[in-house]
Amino acid sequence: MRRILLSTLLCGTLLHANVDDDLSGFEEDTTTTVESNTTKPVVQAKEPLIKGLTGKLTQQIAYGWNTPEPHDGINSFKSSLFLDYEHKFESGIKIKINAKAYYDSIYKIKDKEDFSTQEIDELESEVELFDAYVEGKIAEKFDYKIGRQVVVWGRSDTIRVTDILNPIDNRRPGMVDIEDLRLPVSMAKFDYFVGDWRITPIAILEQRFSKNPPFGTAFSPAPVAMPEDEEYDDVTYALSIGGEFSGWDINFYGAKVRSDSGYMDGINPTLQHDKITMLGSALNVTTGSWLFKSELAYFDGLKYSTTGNSEFNRLDFLLGFEYNGIADTTISYDFVKRTMSDYDNRLLGEFIPVLEDEYQHALRITSSFKNDTITANYLISLFGKSLDEGGFQRAWIKYDIADGINANIGVVDYIGGSKMFDAIEENDMLFVDVSYSF
Repeated sequence: MRRILLSTLLCGTLLHANVDDDLSGFEEDTTTTVESNTTKPVVQAKEPLIKGLTGKLTQQIAYGWNTPEPHDGINSFKSSLFLDYEHKFESGIKIKINAKAYYDSIYKIKDKEDFSTQEIDELESEVELFDAYVEGKIAEKFDYKIGRQVVVWGRSDTIRVTDILNPIDNRRPGMVDIEDLRLPVSMAKFDYFVGDWRITPIAILEQRFSKNPPFGTAFSPAPVAMPEDEEYDDVTYALSIGGEFSGWDINFYGAKVRSDSGYMDGINPTLQHDKITMLGSALNVTTGSWLFKSELAYFDGLKYSTTGNSEFNRLDFLLGFEYNGIADTTISYDFVKRTMSDYDNRLLGEFIPVLEDEYQHALRITSSFKNDTITANYLISLFGKSLDEGGFQRAWIKYDIADGINANIGVVDYIGGSKMFDAIEENDMLFVDVSYSF
């Protein structure tokens, strides 16, 4: 009942925020500029101390009211600094470098002895180099971008199907969107334009894998620590070919990359990441206030810990839409079905059981008001054909307090229904962060 009331109230609040403008929101061309009687305040951009250098200071607090000890109560008090440097030369060459450092003082506030060594090593502090690349033109229709970067395949903001080139930071699942979770990888990317088409070959120079919750955290119910990832220094390859046309676009993808999830083979003490092949496509169609999207991905060569040297194929299919017909509001829904071929019942023995058919649903509502100074958001993601295999819902509000000062407050509710989500169901969390951009 608590979850039903939360979902109902949040959806009602988001959709009612602009009820007076409902009729004016149904327009044939969503790109048309509409003049408003309300004039937005003009904010003068501040000159950075160093030309091209910007940054952000953020203080975040997370509170779990029902989380098991030692993660009960305030379980994160994280201070972070993000710095970004960008410079474009007269020749047209551009360089970009950014990095983030954080320190979570909760491990000083509470007794360190209550936490696992793995948790303290991974979550107490970190310095991470994110984007670090140079880009420019080889010829008029031939571009390059070399260095650590993010390459997004597909259109879904919530569910990954063809978006496989960058791992994610999943150490606190459900807390933030995928766009803030992707980890840059060193690549050499080239774009060649032929009419309405773009051909993009990519050499992946760095093999990175997703960061999962370390042993001992509230999100890692494993009885023992997982092995470290095997390190690789080879080069893998990917290719995309895409075209953009009036009202629609299409992309075709192919990649020979190392599996992100990995498996244990019983011989090596590390998590193995063998190469897999992915072939996929994405189609997006825009009509009026609607965007319809689809993604298809075929994976060959998947291996699992409980099935020895057996290899499996999987077909992932996504259908979704975005609707912008209500003023200042976006509603989106994505549905994915993942189907394993030549299914083996030993896959049920995985720590997170692998099913023959897996389903995932995601509904998102975003609404802005007060001259875009306040944005209310709601997201619910559920697994299972009947939406009964667990998931989470998150509601959050972003508020522009003043020039360069922003606040974000929200709540995450984890929903049981499967082995994985039953284990983290009690980790519901309230979070608040305040940031200053300069």
